[in-house]
Formats: sequence, structure tokens, C-alpha cells
Amino acid sequence: MAPIPQPQTPSSTTPHISHLTNPLATPEQLATSGSQLDGIPADLEDSLRHAGARLAQAAGILLRLPQDIVAQAIVTYSRFWVGAEGGSFAEYGAKVGVGL
Repeated sequence: MAPIPQPQTPSSTTPHISHLTNPLATPEQLATSGSQLDGIPADLEDSLRHAGARLAQAAGILLRLPQDIVAQAIVTYSRFWVGAEGGSFAEYGAKVGVGL
């Protein structure tokens, strides 16, 4: 079996660029979501969001990605579902009883 290559560390000359201009959600966005408007219970929505974030974290660990990249992925994933204009688990096929 071939050894697993170690990830490259960025050099000190590589600039750190954040692709997230505003990672914060407003209180209005947090008050309601597309899933809640579609009748998904809040506890199910929270569980699905948490499971998705855990899955992204696990994938980042397995792929040996830097933590800041994984964190940006989780923020982007979370922001997709935030607010009334965000995605809905009903629209994107989440169902009760999915084995997570």
C-alpha cells in the first residue's frame, strides 16, 4: 500500500484570501427559514443542518483539508439554508426518517 501524501502547507508568501465577505446572519434571517415556511419542524431542520455540518467536517478531515477551508464550507452550507429566501429541506428532498 502506498503511503498517504501529507498536505502541503502554504508558504509565508501566500496571501490568505477569505471568500466570505459576510459570514454572519442577521437576526431576521435566523427568525425564519424556507424549511419552516414549508412546514418542516424546527427540530428536524436543526438536526439536518447539524448532520450536514458534521458530514462536511468529516469530509474535510478525511481529505486532510485545512480547518479554515472546512469552516468556510460549513458557513457556506449553513448560509444556504438561512432566511426565508434560503433553501428548504422540503424543496431539496429531505425526508423524515432518513438515516443520519
